[in-house]
Amino acid sequence: MIAELVRRVTGRSIRDVLAQEILEPLGFRWTNYGVAPQDVDAVGRGEVTGAPVLPPLSTLLTRALGKPVDQITRESNDPRFLTGIIPSANVVSTANEMSRFYELLRCGGELDGVRIFEPRTIRRATTEQSWLEIDLTLGFPTRSLGFMLGARVLSLWGPDTEQAFGHLGFTNVLTWADPQRALAGALITSGKPILYPELPDLWTLMRRIGIEAPKVDRREALSAVVPISSPAARAMKGNAGESSCAAFTIEGRPATPDGPQP
Repeated sequence: MIAELVRRVTGRSIRDVLAQEILEPLGFRWTNYGVAPQDVDAVGRGEVTGAPVLPPLSTLLTRALGKPVDQITRESNDPRFLTGIIPSANVVSTANEMSRFYELLRCGGELDGVRIFEPRTIRRATTEQSWLEIDLTLGFPTRSLGFMLGARVLSLWGPDTEQAFGHLGFTNVLTWADPQRALAGALITSGKPILYPELPDLWTLMRRIGIEAPKVDRREALSAVVPISSPAARAMKGNAGESSCAAFTIEGRPATPDGPQP
């Protein structure tokens, strides 16, 4: 629906609008809907990992996603999927570029002297719109018009992260910004489990970032860079499987490998 709205309003595809209005001014190589045919081999393969998903969870996931998780993972490697335009499904990016995009949002719409959004656009997108209302697709509250907002106690982005905002990907993909801590981050793995023994490590990783990263003065936050190094990031490799990869970035500091990933 969004892609069609963009086409009717601008006369261009959503891929072209994203590239010309946002990605090219920022110097981004990826972060668009799919990739060019010659770039398909550069994209990391999604791998089915983790324990089999059984009912009722498998039923809920299939209803939300349209197909079983394992089937979606395998189809995400299909060149037709990787070169198409499938909003909310096949954006291909790197942890580095995603963290920089959230840094753009954290800084009010400007990155490296290039303004993409007006500050009020960011404020509107991250303003709380609901309270304790369940997103019927995701199964939990998101509270804004699209971003998953942080909270004082229970939050994906760690404790005491009321101003943080971000979103999940499929699966074990986290992208977020935390204005109070002057940081933006992205975690991307190519292993696609739902249930796995290392799942608590993901929660621990996000908590450690929230606990260890100091809050900064609001006026300093627009230019501050807060380096973070957490041993918990290494634990995330466990759920990816030997044939998969994991990439983690905080404030534009990527771990290897840094190839693109849906």
